[in-house]
Amino acid sequence: MANASETSRYIIRAVEDGPALAAFLASLPADTAVRLVNTIGPQAQPHTAVVETDARTAQQLEQAFRISNQLMIEPDRPLSLFD
Repeated sequence: MANASETSRYIIRAVEDGPALAAFLASLPADTAVRLVNTIGPQAQPHTAVVETDARTAQQLEQAFRISNQLMIEPDRPLSLFD
């Protein structure tokens, strides 16, 4: 994986209910460029994943997800009540 100072966190979620996110999560141990930080949702079937990766890998994932139209990726930004 890229140097920790070069990585950012991203949210990955399924476009619709289905096995796409589970399949992606199962493939992560083989992908050293993406590190799973957390999942959101039921433990057996999460609907969202928080990952850490570099911008280039995130862009590659975005392109692949756009083609398959099963997953979406976006930068993980802190939530705030007031800006």
